Amino acid sequence: MKKLSYRIGEIPKESKRKVTYTAEQKGETAYIHFSVQTEGEELFSPLTLRIYVPAIEVHYRWTPKLHLIKALNSDWFENLYLTNGFTGAPVECLLSPDHKNCACIGLSDTLSTIGLKALPVEETGEYEFEIILFSRETTLRKSYEVTVRLDMREIPYYQSLKEVSRWWETLEGMASAFVPQGAKELVYSTWYSYHQRVSQEELLRQCGMAKEIGCGTVIVDDGWQTEDNARGYAYCGDWEAAESKMPDIRKFADSLHKIGMRVLFWYSVPFIGERSANFAQFQDMLIDPDADREWHVLDPRYPAVREFIIGLYEKALTEWGLDGFKLDFVDEFVVTAFSGRETDERRDYQSFEEAADRLMTDCISRLKHIKPDILLEFRQTYNGPRMRTYGNIFRAVDCPMDDVENKVRVTDIRLIAGESAVHSDMVMWHYEDSVESAALQMIQVLFSVPQISMRLEDLKKAHYQMLEFYCSLWNKYKQAFISGEFIPLNPTERYSVIKGIYKNTLVCTYHLTELIELERSYDEMVFVNGTFRSDLILSVKEEGVYDREVYDCMGNLVEKDSFSFNKGVHIWDVPKCGCVVLKMRL
Repeated sequence: MKKLSYRIGEIPKESKRKVTYTAEQKGETAYIHFSVQTEGEELFSPLTLRIYVPAIEVHYRWTPKLHLIKALNSDWFENLYLTNGFTGAPVECLLSPDHKNCACIGLSDTLSTIGLKALPVEETGEYEFEIILFSRETTLRKSYEVTVRLDMREIPYYQSLKEVSRWWETLEGMASAFVPQGAKELVYSTWYSYHQRVSQEELLRQCGMAKEIGCGTVIVDDGWQTEDNARGYAYCGDWEAAESKMPDIRKFADSLHKIGMRVLFWYSVPFIGERSANFAQFQDMLIDPDADREWHVLDPRYPAVREFIIGLYEKALTEWGLDGFKLDFVDEFVVTAFSGRETDERRDYQSFEEAADRLMTDCISRLKHIKPDILLEFRQTYNGPRMRTYGNIFRAVDCPMDDVENKVRVTDIRLIAGESAVHSDMVMWHYEDSVESAALQMIQVLFSVPQISMRLEDLKKAHYQMLEFYCSLWNKYKQAFISGEFIPLNPTERYSVIKGIYKNTLVCTYHLTELIELERSYDEMVFVNGTFRSDLILSVKEEGVYDREVYDCMGNLVEKDSFSFNKGVHIWDVPKCGCVVLKMRL
């Protein structure tokens, strides 16, 4: 067993404030408590804390945001190394070549804006965890405390991250929100299939078809609130239904409830557009009045702003009978550059983070008072531990048609999401694509709750059969896919093998042709081929006799037999993007 080894960098000595620390060790996990004190209230200047660990067998670095810079659309993202209550999470993990934890760091302050990243130190052969505090400070204070949890146990990296998530939940006020079963049902989303051109009658037909393939929820995305279809958010702020698109939302919701579907509506929480009727009321309560666009970010430090936003959702929930909301762009409260009024006595907060936290805390409390099982969706990168106290659904940030990135993003969320429901970005593909290629869009996200955004009546027969088959497979093995033990292997290869175990059922997707080890046998096992090859290579350590069914990606049974597992390596043919289901003979 490795010996816990770390050192703390030199603490800056200042005349006005005193920085101290104490450390306690529990096994191979250290808890380092930093304290900053000053005699009178002041605006703290930036402070950098450094913790060093030896770079022994360190070959990979995991962060909640790191994979975003590998995406096809990497220019969509900024602030990759900043974390606060509304973007990212204060955690990083250094990994060994066999994907064991070398050093996993987590911070107790889940609200403040903190810079956190691991850096190689050439001179000493170490990694430095750099923690930058108070870089965007707006609040006068006399003291500050933060605990750094440093885990150096040689355990699977996913276990170390899971335990950080559990630790956060033990901190005051950090218990995660209740997750209704409805949060873990297949979703039909209107975004990629319709964008802003939604139609109430057409959506009713579409939802009927979605229900037939197993969807339990529809999210009506951007467009329902404006007659304009030019994208952008210039008309956000009034949140009245566009007459030509959604003439009777209550009737729409009631109709879907009758067929057993829940209804969520999209809102861009912080945005107010210059073309909205409400803009005049709030044009002097903005974070970015100088922004060169037709919409702006409301300043949550004003009580009037917070009450306005919460009132919108209370009204929609009661008058329209909705089941919840997709609350978008929540991170803009704290990442948008400030250009508004420096001082204003109408504000009751100095801190953007604290004000946004008050907004979301009050909002969720009041909405749950109306509907205790309300569904509330947020998306990456605002999916950290504090966001989990507000909402119960966390979706991968937009990556249209990028199935690999979709897999990586939902996996990254799940690693620190505890019991919260994790959803994929909306699944879409070209209508003329090959059925196997289209199937990859589903296969890559089976370890999340898939959101589907295709016009179902326009699908080719083969595409519809594929979608129907994988929705059915997901629903049948849902507990193993999203509620059991989660084992994402090979993060250096973008999680090329992912396993899920629930009771005595194993499900596995593999995305490269490689050896998959079976440490033990299970009553039921499902292997989904997420490649364009036909190889399934299993290393078996327990013998057993199984009934075997092999399916292509459209659910056609191509082979059925009985098979005796002997210890050793087995190589099978599985159709590309198909699967094999094994059931143990008793």
